[in-house]
Amino acid sequence: MPTRDQLIAAVRAGSSYEEVGARFGIAPGQAYMIVTGLPADGSDVLGPESLAARAEFLLDGGSQHLANPPTDVPTEDDRALEWVKGRVRADEALRAAAAARTAEPPQIAEAEPTDDVVDLLGRDHNQVKYLQEQLEAVPAAKNGGTEKDQQQRVSILDMMRIRLARHETAEEEYFWPAVRESVPDGGELADKAQAQEQEGKDLLQALDGMAGGDERFDDLVEQLSTALRQHVAFEDLVLLKVTEAMPTERRQELGRTIRGTELHGPTRQHPHAPAGSRVAAAAAVPVDRMRDALGSRPADRKGKAEDPQPPAEK
Repeated sequence: MPTRDQLIAAVRAGSSYEEVGARFGIAPGQAYMIVTGLPADGSDVLGPESLAARAEFLLDGGSQHLANPPTDVPTEDDRALEWVKGRVRADEALRAAAAARTAEPPQIAEAEPTDDVVDLLGRDHNQVKYLQEQLEAVPAAKNGGTEKDQQQRVSILDMMRIRLARHETAEEEYFWPAVRESVPDGGELADKAQAQEQEGKDLLQALDGMAGGDERFDDLVEQLSTALRQHVAFEDLVLLKVTEAMPTERRQELGRTIRGTELHGPTRQHPHAPAGSRVAAAAAVPVDRMRDALGSRPADRKGKAEDPQPPAEK
């Protein structure tokens, strides 16, 4: 333990109490108390004469911060990270499980399947939310993400693209017309929802074919994530209104229709096609299928990076 004279000498030399504490291996508040005779938290007060005798060592702005210094709790430790990586490299079963894992949303387990359109569309939302969480968990290029990370993000985004294309096409053809007919203020609700969907279509169209390392990619993905959250939250409110306003039989009939439409719907967004046009939707499907058949698309990797190319033979 340093002596009071040592600490006073250090303070008089211009060192702060934080610097004095670090130099002598004690807490800043403890250094302050040894020098001044006062606790740094202000829980004791000396008389005027005693304060005057210690005036050169008192702080003008108060000393509370010395009693409760900010703590620096590291969130990462290089040695710990290396240890974890070493354990993973040595664990063949863990490596095999990691290699087999995809971003595919888990299958829905149901004891009693239902055709209710509210349940059906709600599950669509949950799958998109799941993929969105997977996408945001992979580091973006601007946050230090690797080329492998960028490839994963492109793949997950394409998985979202397929689900949203089918989901929104079915909604435009059947769900929003039903909302307009059956729900109070349904026209206003449908107009707002479809305007939100159009924004998402435009962003997905802009991202189609874009590499994860493109300087615009991360910014557009952030815009898309914000737009999707707002839209899903709004549509969930609409679903509550549908539950209240639409008879169960009608919701089930609508659910069966939408389920079949989604199975055979387009796999890409067509933002310039007339919204709700069954002719436009039907025309888009073979075009999308042809594009998919001409070559693999990122979604085929189910959220994984591209396989490294084998070295060319000499």
